[in-house]
Amino acid sequence: MRSLIQFIILGLGSGATYALFAQGAVLIYRGSGLVNFAQGALGMFAAYFGFLELKEKHDLPTVVSLTLAVLAAGLVSYVFQMIVLRRLRRAAAIVRVISTIGLLALIQSIVEKRFGAANRPIEQYLPHRVFNVGGVFIQEERIYIVAISVLVTASLWAWTRFTRVGLAINASAQNERAVQTLGWSPDRLAGLTWALGGALAGLAAVLVAPLTGLSPSTFTLVVTISGLGAALLGGFHSFPVTFIGGLIIGLTESLATRYKGDVQNWLHQSQITGLNRAPAFIAILLVLVVRGRGLPLRSHIADRLPKLGSGVLNLRGLVLSVLIVLALLFGVMDESWAQATFVSLSVGVMILSIVVLTGFAGQLSLGQYAIAGVAALIAGKFVHGGMTPELAILLSVVMTIPIGLLFALPALRTRGVNLAVVTLGLGYTVSEVVFANANYLGPPIDGGTNIGLIKLFGIEVDAFSHPHRWAVVCLIAFVLVSLVVANLRRSDTGRRLIAVRTNERAAASLGISVFTVKLFSFAVAAGIAAIGGILIGFRSQNIQYGGFNVFESISTVGFAVTGGIGFVLAGVFASPNASGGLATRVIEDWIGLENRWDVIFGGVLVLVILIVQQDGIAAAVTDHAKPLLQKLRLVGKKTPVLTLPELNIERVSPRTLVVAELTVRFGGVTAVDAASFEVRPGEVVGLIGPNGAGKTTIIDAVSGFVKPSFGGLSIDAQEVNTWSASRRARAGLRRSFQSLELFEDLTVEANIRAGADVSRHSRWFTDLFWPHKQDLSSASVAAIREFNLVDELDKFPGQLSYGRRRLVGIARSVASGPSLLMLDEPAAGLDEVESKELARLVRRLASDWGMGVLLVEHDVGLVMSTCDRIVVIEFGRVIATGTPAEIRVNARVKAAYLGDDSDEEAGVSA
Repeated sequence: MRSLIQFIILGLGSGATYALFAQGAVLIYRGSGLVNFAQGALGMFAAYFGFLELKEKHDLPTVVSLTLAVLAAGLVSYVFQMIVLRRLRRAAAIVRVISTIGLLALIQSIVEKRFGAANRPIEQYLPHRVFNVGGVFIQEERIYIVAISVLVTASLWAWTRFTRVGLAINASAQNERAVQTLGWSPDRLAGLTWALGGALAGLAAVLVAPLTGLSPSTFTLVVTISGLGAALLGGFHSFPVTFIGGLIIGLTESLATRYKGDVQNWLHQSQITGLNRAPAFIAILLVLVVRGRGLPLRSHIADRLPKLGSGVLNLRGLVLSVLIVLALLFGVMDESWAQATFVSLSVGVMILSIVVLTGFAGQLSLGQYAIAGVAALIAGKFVHGGMTPELAILLSVVMTIPIGLLFALPALRTRGVNLAVVTLGLGYTVSEVVFANANYLGPPIDGGTNIGLIKLFGIEVDAFSHPHRWAVVCLIAFVLVSLVVANLRRSDTGRRLIAVRTNERAAASLGISVFTVKLFSFAVAAGIAAIGGILIGFRSQNIQYGGFNVFESISTVGFAVTGGIGFVLAGVFASPNASGGLATRVIEDWIGLENRWDVIFGGVLVLVILIVQQDGIAAAVTDHAKPLLQKLRLVGKKTPVLTLPELNIERVSPRTLVVAELTVRFGGVTAVDAASFEVRPGEVVGLIGPNGAGKTTIIDAVSGFVKPSFGGLSIDAQEVNTWSASRRARAGLRRSFQSLELFEDLTVEANIRAGADVSRHSRWFTDLFWPHKQDLSSASVAAIREFNLVDELDKFPGQLSYGRRRLVGIARSVASGPSLLMLDEPAAGLDEVESKELARLVRRLASDWGMGVLLVEHDVGLVMSTCDRIVVIEFGRVIATGTPAEIRVNARVKAAYLGDDSDEEAGVSA
């Protein structure tokens, strides 16, 4: 028991420092809406600057040194916000996140160059007496650390809750324009939070450094993962909960260390590293998964996303590029340049895995190098055991894909930066538990797996003896993977990925399984990362796993964004920046700068590119050089406009929707209270009521986006309560959205195709090698003609007027020929002429197509002239049902919603 209490006390000290790091991250997030992945690096910089530069080298007093170091961390953070983030205010969220990763890499490389990478012990400066209380030893310095963390937490909570500046900071992250109207500058507020957040990182670092020692990589990584983990537990919002989260992580790590020996004995292992950190991360993962949602809420706002490429590759340009690389490789490059070439090409494959996962599917993962390392480990063990390299590579790729699916599981319940932090922790856990344990690596030579000389198809391609040949192997792999990624981008499967990346709710409403798309994207990305990992691991006769670390994952995501994360060409433009790659050779051989200058230049280059070209180099090249390349026939030409056949409208399968006693509660608030109605084939049913009556909530519940608390939903007497949103859509129940929620990255034609998507299981695989683009269904052609969209098929939604965008949203829902269609305020924002045309179209959908239509609309005139029956709700309860004539004279309805006859007859929009 004493031992247990002792470890709890130790855990409280480290947990308090994690909480301090996390409080800075939470403050930054509340002020700018951005997760700062450089929080740990800022603290690491402060610790090195204070202890080793000011105190040790310049012999300044401890208090002065550490105070200046904390202020310096705040200053660096503030300058970064001023110079970089202000210019990225309108950039995609991932671009802003990657900018913080660029800051992390830059700080770490500068510190390593200045102070070295070795671990440095730090002398304790806080009072460090040890108190013996009943046989339990309590270190005085940990009491101070916990007290400081409590004081900071309480101060931040009070400041953001009760002061005008604190309240303005909270409001600024939610709505900058509203704050500006009140006289506050969002830039100054963000600058203030970044300065304070950086200073808090510095304070936490100088407090914990004497307990842990200093190492640029380990220190930064541990505090980043644990600190962001605590912030995640606090939802990046609550300072008290974040403090408790930090303590939980610290306690969990300490107790895991306490029982580490018991676990090792249970597993019959003599040495397992990383067990002390794994339980804390698993706890965070479980909390996020339980707290997360399969689909985002209606309030979720889709972020701006980086630009997408077309995926069109010109065979002539590809062949010419390969011939140029081969000519340079064998005609000009010596061995060092050949090595740099295969380094860049192998990293290029890793970048392509991120293009698929993040660029196409929108899933931000920071654990790809862990997956790559597992593939290298599997292949290495197979080769060491005597298997042929060809078969070993194939089997390792296949066996690594399930590992990628494990990384996908958190994505089913979380997204965005939360997913990034989780995958960062997963990658770190794999590195600590697997790559640092000799028991898993096979017979070790210098901590690696011996594979000897490599032959492929009888040809010696060993990278050490034949670097040019291994470069050719990497080139072939890179080209083949690029073709697979390009095929995926052009295929129907690729369109599903892009639909999910753009808007998960809209994708699910069209019958696209969001879960399946996420699992598929992680699986494909894992397979590609496995190839990249094998190329990296097989560079030497002894696979070394130190390179498969989290920092490489982070850096490669940064490279992918600067290269153009939505483009296949990202691998071409970004891969030279890899450490040890072609850019390194240029800096070292041509400029003459060595000793990590390539990493420093790379970090600066990432930030510069993000500021200048936020969509990446590939976007700039394709935008400005495309006309020239088309003249040279080195890129594909624009796809010709689709020619549509003349088709008659086909009536849909008749189905009846029955809603019985539907009740929806959000906490203690009842949004829908025992609502009952039905929608029959060929009729338009209006659903009206005052603002906040629960109309959209009913549509959300019927379509599967909100789980009812009570009640039954059925289609043709078949209960659908347990069905997912996508399954209901595939069963013929479609909806439009009040906020449109179009796929802005897809053309109008592609939006329509997404609405008529028919997923065949085989195409998930075949589209990787032979992309398929299905013919437009008859319902799609009819919808295009019905809504007069023929001349706008090759345009993007953002190029259309608001009224036309409304019609695209409805046409997309109609494109599959659904039996039941729910329209959520389709006339919002339309003028009188457009509203009348919409009313005619809605009537035709019911009378000519045979659809059952549920129409939610505030335009009373449109509802009265269009609907066969009307259901009126107030405060979530149905107060009347009947024909327009009956509703018009219903006294309760008039009192609750319609108003007097003069208003209604005038067509006032309520």
